[in-house]
Amino acid sequence: MNLNIALLSFILTFCISPSWAEVTPTLNSDAIKATFGSYGVTILNQTESTRVANLHSTHSGREICRTLAVTEFVLPMDPKLSLEHEKIRAGGSIGATLRDAGFSINKKLLIKTEIVAGPAFSQLSNQTVEPGTPLATRVYALFAQSSERAIPYAIIAEAYHPAHQPPVHEEVSDAPALTAAADRALSSLRTAIDLSLMKNPAA
Repeated sequence: MNLNIALLSFILTFCISPSWAEVTPTLNSDAIKATFGSYGVTILNQTESTRVANLHSTHSGREICRTLAVTEFVLPMDPKLSLEHEKIRAGGSIGATLRDAGFSINKKLLIKTEIVAGPAFSQLSNQTVEPGTPLATRVYALFAQSSERAIPYAIIAEAYHPAHQPPVHEEVSDAPALTAAADRALSSLRTAIDLSLMKNPAA
């Protein structure tokens, strides 16, 4: 895994130009809050290189998962993102944290597909989604764009609640160098969808 992460960092750093990825004016967190009235992040599992998070809205004290997100961080982390990375690992929203620090968010769509909700997603959605329900799913590379360059931050795989429509960003990459990372993130997301997850907010 460490070798894979190191290769990913090299690939993203040298395969990106400032115009390569699409600047994202609306974030997934913005869309969740606008549609459902609230937004929060609950970290379900976290290691040095990955994070599994429930991006949710809250209704009558109940959290309803609107996006289940598996993030594979690009390591070693660029020093310009070290402070923001600490905030994100402490439970901050990735896009909002980077935007608040003055970065634009760039995304490059790697995979667009569907996966089937399992018991974990049903539980996270407070049974508003039944097991077996198809979930729109995307995997993308995310960059923090400054005036100087696009800094690679993560590969992210997301599965969406059927009632949630995330922002549409259709700039697609089929770069073979990113295929392995995208497939790995999607595989991790499939596992998270199917299995019961225990909260690990202190990780």
